[in-house]
Amino acid sequence: MKVELRYRITGRVMTMALVGVIMVCVSCLVFLYNPLQMILRKFLTLSPGSMFFSLWETPPYDVVMKIYIFNVTNAEEFLRGEEKLNFTQSGPYAYKEVLTNNNATFHDDGTVTYSPYRDFHPDEANSVANPLTERIIVPNIPVIGIQSFLTDSSFVTNIGFSTLAASMGAPSFVNLTVNEYLWGYEDKLVSLANQFIPSWIDFGKFGILERLMDRDNHNEVTISVKPGQSSSQYAQQLTQEELMSEYHIIKWNGLHGLKEWGFDEKNESAKSTKKCQLVEGAFDGTIFPTPLRKYRNVTIYRHAFCRPVPLMFVNENVNSQGIKVYNYKMGEDLFSSPDINPFNECFCSNGKCPEKGLQNIAPCYYGLPIVLSQPHFLNGDPAVINSFNGIDPIEEKHGSIAKIQPDVGIPMDGSMLRIQVNLGVSQTRFNSKTRPFNGLTLPLLWIELGCTKLPSFVDWLLTLVFDVLPVCQDVLSYFLGIVGLAIISGAALLTLFFSKAVPRSLSISPDYSAIPLISIPAQYLREKELRICK
Repeated sequence: MKVELRYRITGRVMTMALVGVIMVCVSCLVFLYNPLQMILRKFLTLSPGSMFFSLWETPPYDVVMKIYIFNVTNAEEFLRGEEKLNFTQSGPYAYKEVLTNNNATFHDDGTVTYSPYRDFHPDEANSVANPLTERIIVPNIPVIGIQSFLTDSSFVTNIGFSTLAASMGAPSFVNLTVNEYLWGYEDKLVSLANQFIPSWIDFGKFGILERLMDRDNHNEVTISVKPGQSSSQYAQQLTQEELMSEYHIIKWNGLHGLKEWGFDEKNESAKSTKKCQLVEGAFDGTIFPTPLRKYRNVTIYRHAFCRPVPLMFVNENVNSQGIKVYNYKMGEDLFSSPDINPFNECFCSNGKCPEKGLQNIAPCYYGLPIVLSQPHFLNGDPAVINSFNGIDPIEEKHGSIAKIQPDVGIPMDGSMLRIQVNLGVSQTRFNSKTRPFNGLTLPLLWIELGCTKLPSFVDWLLTLVFDVLPVCQDVLSYFLGIVGLAIISGAALLTLFFSKAVPRSLSISPDYSAIPLISIPAQYLREKELRICK
């Protein structure tokens, strides 16, 4: 007889096992696909009406711009040739920079065009004095700058301007309030030039910071929001990573590059274009691609600086709120000659490359010899540093650092971009007011751009996204996996040990032989040997 048993599985046990399987599957999906990261990527998409678009259009944090001015303390002694110029640093004079990205237009090729506008408001809390009343003595930039600009012009032009400046009583140094120096004051030479040559000097007042910041406004910028939907004719100059990065610049004022440094979009052969001539592939410094790859260097472009600025990856750490950040800094060879830094091959003006640590940006500023450097000529030529008293470059005080949150792609508090504006004076002729400055790179001021602390709600959101929710997601994944396996195991044990076994069938094999009944006489039973015959 063969007995086959079947376990009776109730509907509850089946439901229990199914729930366990679902929980294990969900745990595996959470582990494999990281839904939190998918939600974050969706949140960080720049699209019309999205929350991220609102934050980008009007950033919820301010940038504090601190200005440090080089104040001359020995003007008379210098002009007599008795001493080299002595500077004392005056400042900071702080302003809050409020950015708005206006007129955003999204295009079918995965790009968006907008007009950034920066407004500045005095920040008394971070200023050492009132810029409206604080006075300084500084070189007369218009007379020295224009005379230096005319160095290679004819004898008649040089002597004519020198005579004009003398007739107007233009001094070598001017005594101004900080506000006048930064945002504009009446200058006779500037007013005259604006009156007779408005195509060249298109401003009636001269303020050094006003001229710099004016270049930062009134621009039209196109960036990529969906890389891959449009192609670039400069793919040979850019890396694949740069081409496929969100938010990289495509065009600035309708151009892929900087005409000031020889970029010519009409050039039929894009192969002849140099990477240093391009703004395409750089970032505007307000948002970066996410997730930002560790060890990747990034390039930022701000129109006032007249050139792209590469930032080198330094390390990874956490800020005071415990949020992960990547640290970047300017390279020591940022303003080096092309033989040291090949990226700078575009930035030699009229075939002349400035000394180490200097960058001539005259093509962006009316041809006037404006020169950039790091503050106090950090990483510059010692000969330039030793030309003056009061110049003391220190990496901790004058170096730049950018702190970027790699998963959100925004600069964090503690970021400090520092740049110095100078006036490079050539060998001027026929002007006694400018002759003492010949061959000098005069430090005018340096700027520190720093991000303020993020608003409390943004700080709370970042803490939630990067500290709380990832832990909750991991706990949920493990919990679902462990509990799901436990439920499946419990269902199996219930089936094996607590369900009744029921016979499925009872059968008798047909392969058998009948055993005949034989009557045996009693006398045979007494014999020792018994034979049973079939």
